[in-house]
Amino acid sequence: MVKRQTVWLSTMMVLSLMLIGYYTMNNQASPASTTATNASSQTLTTTPVESNGTDANSANSTANSSSTNSESGQMSSSDNWYNELQSQIDNTISQKISNYQAVIANNNASAEQITAAEKELGKETTLYNGLQQATAAVVAEGYKNAVIEPDNSQTTFTVYVQAKSLSPADAVKVMNVVSQQLDVSMMNIDVKAHQ
Repeated sequence: MVKRQTVWLSTMMVLSLMLIGYYTMNNQASPASTTATNASSQTLTTTPVESNGTDANSANSTANSSSTNSESGQMSSSDNWYNELQSQIDNTISQKISNYQAVIANNNASAEQITAAEKELGKETTLYNGLQQATAAVVAEGYKNAVIEPDNSQTTFTVYVQAKSLSPADAVKVMNVVSQQLDVSMMNIDVKAHQ
């Protein structure tokens, strides 16, 4: 009976995490971002950063339609880049959660394997929830988009924020927010601006 309850609770947890991820992704995506291609997303990463913010302001002030169209294409590509990275991170965590659930549900698994899988499942769930909360806290600091990418060992985190540039004070502020949300040292957090 305990195994059924554990499997049921784990399944409900994963389903709720998937729903949170789905709604998070849909709320961040703009209608134009669904038409952007991967190639344009990669082109954006090689485009000089300093041209993006200035062109957007001049395009809006002069109402030049060609500049506005190219800017909206770059903005949707940027949104697309953030959405794709967030999707990759969510999929990686979901896959790990599914693997641990499979071990828990396996009738041939030993008690030690099940205990270890339950412990790791709890860690993955906590990490996922922490990443969601930390990302929301970073966006609340005034950034349009943010993604927090853990390394393979899940001890070091890279925070990407959508900004033309990032001052050292702003980087420290973001590091502090993420550090508090994930309960990790600021030394294990790297902040990068990505336009």
